[in-house]
Amino acid sequence: MRTLIASTLNILRLHRRALLTFYLFFSGLALAVITPTLSWALASLRPVTGEGAISTGGIIEFLISPGGILWVVVSLNLAALTFVLQQAGITLIAAAPHRQPYRTALRALWGTTRSLLPLIKLTLLQVFTHLMIALPFLAITGLAWSWLLNLYDPYLLRVEKPPELWWFIACATLSGLGILLCNGFLYLRWILAVPCLMLQSRSPTEALKESTRLTRGQKGQASGLLLCGLIALMLLPVLVAFAFDQIATGMFAALQAHKDMLATVVLVFIAAYIFIGIAVTFLGASVYGAFIVSLHQRASGVVSAKRIAERLTIPEHAGFKAWAAELFVVVLALSQAWLVFGALEQREDVTITAHRGSSLAAPENTLSSIEQAIEGGADYVEIDVQLTADGVPVLWHDADMSRIFGLKERVSDVRYEDIRDLDAGSWFSIDFSEDRIATLAQALETANGRAKLFIELKPDRNTPHLTQTVVELLQHMEAVDGTIVAASDWLTLQEAKRREPRLKTALIAQFVMGPLWTDNYDILALRANRVTPATIARAHRAENELHVWTVNHPDEMSRFIDMGVDNIITDRPEMLADILQERKNLSDTELLATKLHNWLR
Repeated sequence: MRTLIASTLNILRLHRRALLTFYLFFSGLALAVITPTLSWALASLRPVTGEGAISTGGIIEFLISPGGILWVVVSLNLAALTFVLQQAGITLIAAAPHRQPYRTALRALWGTTRSLLPLIKLTLLQVFTHLMIALPFLAITGLAWSWLLNLYDPYLLRVEKPPELWWFIACATLSGLGILLCNGFLYLRWILAVPCLMLQSRSPTEALKESTRLTRGQKGQASGLLLCGLIALMLLPVLVAFAFDQIATGMFAALQAHKDMLATVVLVFIAAYIFIGIAVTFLGASVYGAFIVSLHQRASGVVSAKRIAERLTIPEHAGFKAWAAELFVVVLALSQAWLVFGALEQREDVTITAHRGSSLAAPENTLSSIEQAIEGGADYVEIDVQLTADGVPVLWHDADMSRIFGLKERVSDVRYEDIRDLDAGSWFSIDFSEDRIATLAQALETANGRAKLFIELKPDRNTPHLTQTVVELLQHMEAVDGTIVAASDWLTLQEAKRREPRLKTALIAQFVMGPLWTDNYDILALRANRVTPATIARAHRAENELHVWTVNHPDEMSRFIDMGVDNIITDRPEMLADILQERKNLSDTELLATKLHNWLR
């Protein structure tokens, strides 16, 4: 093991500049070519999948559909190919003589390009085999879902957590362990496939067979070192962020009396953090590649200098270009730091949407929750609207009425007069025992002039006229202006816009497939864990708003405010209103410190 570690470290020491240069070249190429190609490929699948955005309730249905399976397979192959291409270039550098680093990196990039077709075949073989091994375990998980949870409303599962949910989690956990063990074993068998292909002139199939032969007796040691390295790489960013957060605290305290130096110091501080972030990701990729080459050399006992020479023509002279990579990293870190610093200086106006009213203070989707939301400072009140059997739009979220009324029927199966007097509040608290199921007309009257409504339409097979009914009611009550109509499917939004062009429409999505910015909607309402600064920037460039849901922690609220989202959907509107007011009262220095802390998180 010590020999293996020493060999890996020696490769890093000898080839650090060439590896860094290649890493930067490849990263730039990935951003300029590979990432757009990937986005285009995924977006081009939309006619096949029939989806551009996936709602929370539609994830399972999408993933088991033919289009969803195709989308997953293509995504996995493109992601795996990007990784294999990077490792192929690192392999050529790590196995090359120690000469001029700049051109070594360029030649490695060229050598990888020349081997593109075999590397694509190798990737397809690996991904296909891994999927075939994982398929039985995934099928077991799917069957468990069908048998145990298929009849439950997804939201009811999250709220009430019935025994069947825990049985499903146990089954899914065992299946996940099976995938981890079986696919992990296969991964270790084929861990040397890339160097076998790149350094020994092997075909993709021969490279996999040769890797299987070479790794006999090596799997235990390799897996131990890889696991330790993975743990270290996972902990390192956390430790770096913690250290910089502590430094930032002391830095702002020390600069209180030197505010003229604040901007410069913060800019350098951010640049240093970005620089270290680049170094960590570079280190991870390089250590892995060097380790694989060291393992290959140890297992085979041969370094194919002839094969390397065919792919790399190494010049004798070094010079200024050897420092180009280091200089480029510094310039990159400073330029990125300038963009971040500019974003930190902006004061953003964020509106507040109360999720199903103030649903932590009163029963969701009731007039009481709407009142609480307005009193809590909400700009918008989000409500879910369904249609009863006799055509009355009412406020209701779930697919059936079991959670609140104890009834198995859907709202669309019953008449309004049959449920209008049922207790819709005691499940939350006895103090709300007088609450009844609210109609959309009542909600409009309650919010009139005090807050705007964010109406999520939830049509089903029994209510094809839901959109038409809601739009006509908004028109009749002169409540179109300022109202947002939202849905998780395109047809509903298109119909709403066609019937009333003045309406603002919002697409609610769990995640998106490729670009959505050319479609006909005004707002993208995206789940919190899918929102990034890049997503927000793309939405704004397309003149769309970006709303994020559902955010209830104060640190997360503050972080999304700093990102520049247009609206935060929350169960705690009063908390968000207090945070926004507090931020308005901060000095520029205090606000900059707050934003920097949030950015580090």
